Amino acid sequence: MSLYQCEHCGCCENTALGMQPRTPAKWFDWTGIEDREGKHLCSACGPTRYSQGTPTEYGKWHGQFDRVFLPMGKFKTNRVGNLEHIETGTEDFRSFALAKETNNG
Repeated sequence: MSLYQCEHCGCCENTALGMQPRTPAKWFDWTGIEDREGKHLCSACGPTRYSQGTPTEYGKWHGQFDRVFLPMGKFKTNRVGNLEHIETGTEDFRSFALAKETNNG
């Protein structure tokens, strides 16, 4: 399973646990978080309600692994599905971890 950087808070997330950018936006209620619609989001930053009002599994961290916050926009998913630092090419994303949540999440 691939890793990616959440486009809202900057944390590292797994594609099996977060919100995919191609998930139809019409499935969700984006009220109050309109700026997140269409983004690749972690479980904590995803919408908390479906469009018909029922709760989603999003809006909280899944707890499957530690939430690691990274400098926003400095990582990409490489061709083998690992998170890669754009400037250096290293896959050791943990070495860039921020001391605390500082990106909005």
